[in-house]
Amino acid sequence: MGISRTFRSDINNPRHAYLYITSSSPGLLANDQLHISLQLAANTHLYLRDQSATKVHPMPIADTKAIAYYDIEIGEGATLEFVPEPIILFKDAILEQTIFLKCHPQAKLFWSEIIVPGRLARGEFYDFQHYFSRLQVTSLAGDLWFTDAMRLAGNLNPFKHSNLFAPSPILGNLIVIQPQLNLQLLSQNLENIEAANCPGVMVASSLLPQAKGLLIRTIANGTHGLKNYLQYALNCVRSHQND
Repeated sequence: MGISRTFRSDINNPRHAYLYITSSSPGLLANDQLHISLQLAANTHLYLRDQSATKVHPMPIADTKAIAYYDIEIGEGATLEFVPEPIILFKDAILEQTIFLKCHPQAKLFWSEIIVPGRLARGEFYDFQHYFSRLQVTSLAGDLWFTDAMRLAGNLNPFKHSNLFAPSPILGNLIVIQPQLNLQLLSQNLENIEAANCPGVMVASSLLPQAKGLLIRTIANGTHGLKNYLQYALNCVRSHQND
């Protein structure tokens, strides 16, 4: 696991950096532990993504799993945009992740993920064991702003063949923290699928406690459409920042 060299997409803004998480491994295997720690100094801007999808491999042996742990701190006036490639849960895979996000009141955050319930082209569909994610957003002093947990059952999922989820198996989550923005207007724009031009994607948003930002849930019939939607959402957030 490593980090790419820094890319500068905006020569007029030297504090705006693009980085890629790099890895030479085939993915996450049984008992793998992935730890990522990141601190953004005041008034910096980082766009972070990874080079390829995170493949979570089979773990048929009892009491084995893969673990991912993120510890992120965003300073005053700093911006983090995290747009990773999808997580693909292979047959018999188990992934448990914990995400701690510590934000200054004037920090900005765009945190997304895409979950694919198997190698769909090979006929795998909810054949993994489970996916569990716990996310917590606090102030730099530790005051709780928001917490969220998702446990996604695989082969024991009673809803995997439902009329809602079976045609749209790709799941997406998005957290947007943007101080001093019109969150109601941003929510309306993010739910405007016609403007996004992303057919096959369904979106719902909720206001975070204390009006800190938005939580967006999505489902889609394909990975490509959901990735296009996340880019649309990021462009919306950037546009509202510049208004």
